Amino acid sequence: MKFGKRELVVSLLAAALGGAVFINWQMPPDTPDNSKYDEDLGTAHYVNASIATKDTPAPTPAAGTESSSSQESEYFSRVRLERQKTQDELLALSRSVAESENTGGEAKAQAVRQLNELLSTINKQSNVEGLIISKGFSDCIAYIENGECSVVVTGKELKSDTLTAIKDIVTTQTGITFDKIRVTQI
Repeated sequence: MKFGKRELVVSLLAAALGGAVFINWQMPPDTPDNSKYDEDLGTAHYVNASIATKDTPAPTPAAGTESSSSQESEYFSRVRLERQKTQDELLALSRSVAESENTGGEAKAQAVRQLNELLSTINKQSNVEGLIISKGFSDCIAYIENGECSVVVTGKELKSDTLTAIKDIVTTQTGITFDKIRVTQI
């Protein structure tokens, strides 16, 4: 079997991208603390036809009114966005390698296999999340990587029977065994 420069470069790029994805999922996001700027983000204000003047100021939000559900919603949105960006980058790289005229036959076949695996993983994650949400949880996100699955849920109390139901959903959709499934509630 001939292993040329192209195959070596493609393999190294795939390994580097895989490492970057792993590090991206393991490292916390590097975002500044915007809480001082978002003091009344998500708070309700009464709206009427009168205009607030110096004598009758507009109502100010009470301290601590930002609900944990808005923080959870923000968390799930941020995580989904980061995961989508990473998956889009991987899909674009795999497609470019698969469609490149300069790529050899074996490297092209490997890129197509990786593309199909990634699409399958994305589909499984989506199915798991939808089915878990249908069990009464407010939100859910599933990570499937290296034969393991991590699930983060919110909204419903995580009891023994619901934990078993979640693991059963993951096993049915992905084939991952119970001992390789971690469930976290926030």
